[in-house]
Amino acid sequence: MCTAPVTDAAHEHLERQIAAIVAEAIAARTFPGAVVLVARDDQILHFAAYGTTAYTADVSQPVQCETIYDIASLTKVFTATAVLRLYEAGRLQLTDPVAAHLQRLPHPAITLLHLLTHTSGLNRQLSALRDLPPEQLLTTIYETPVLHAPGTAVAYTNINALLLGLVVEHVTGLSLDAAINDLVVQPLGLRVTQFRPAARARPAIAPTEHDTQWRRRLVHGEVHDESAYALGGVAGHAGMFSDAIDLWHFCRAWLPPNDTVAAGPLLKPETIALAQHNHTAALEKGCGLGWMIDRTNFMGDSPPGSYGHTGFTGPAVVLIPQSRLIVIVLNNRIYPERRPPQHHAVIAAITTAAYIACQPGIRR
Repeated sequence: MCTAPVTDAAHEHLERQIAAIVAEAIAARTFPGAVVLVARDDQILHFAAYGTTAYTADVSQPVQCETIYDIASLTKVFTATAVLRLYEAGRLQLTDPVAAHLQRLPHPAITLLHLLTHTSGLNRQLSALRDLPPEQLLTTIYETPVLHAPGTAVAYTNINALLLGLVVEHVTGLSLDAAINDLVVQPLGLRVTQFRPAARARPAIAPTEHDTQWRRRLVHGEVHDESAYALGGVAGHAGMFSDAIDLWHFCRAWLPPNDTVAAGPLLKPETIALAQHNHTAALEKGCGLGWMIDRTNFMGDSPPGSYGHTGFTGPAVVLIPQSRLIVIVLNNRIYPERRPPQHHAVIAAITTAAYIACQPGIRR
């Protein structure tokens, strides 16, 4: 264990459950190792590291609670948070046409709200553009056709968050990494969360993949996502690295305030409520503003109104506001190579166990 958690029968049972779930996943080679943190507000209930960072001795080491992971699409939530901070500051409106900020986008009906909820109608496989120079890659993105009327269907695609990142750059006049640092990372006092970590940080970072198709080397300490890498390692949809403690502090800022917990340092309560609202309830998948809503594939049996996000490289965060519960699972499930995902079921099992253990009256 990485800290001294609350010790009662329910939480001791939870420790055993999570250890068994992760051990089974490691044995099945779902991932070589993981960090799991479960907390209620500012109280850590479970925090442990399991397994190793890789399967081969040349790069492997035991996972530590401080191990840093490429958090892939969890970057999207940081980008969305930056957008919402600019919204609160009156520097943009969620109903703004994206083209009002990015004049190269020829789709005046697409708003920032559509990008935040993945209902823009834009869809393009960005990894297919990885060999293009950055400016040509962006030109191709701007030329992406609309496949359906904005607001009529959910299509989870990287292009939405990438465009949001460009909007943040346009509004702030800063590079996206500098803007997210100013708007999110520094106000929360995050220690290691960043784009493009320095080479000296590599020993603390889990490797992601032996890329045999494109980079033809081990991807370690640099962004795994190909299009983000082609753009220099910084993009609205991918590129950030973090650890469990930093993500816990980030998620705490996203829990709504109540009678005993004050509002966090980032967003007003009404903005948090707006972001956690299911804006696509009439469509196939639930989407808040940057958040996935009620996704049982990785949220398990968490109650309606739960929200969270996953990343291609393996990480996930789940927030259950009714229980003030935060579940963070970090892993490098694409090591040594990408394959069909099996980790969502593991994260769902951990989340279900944590939710049940934290219900009033549970006795083990």
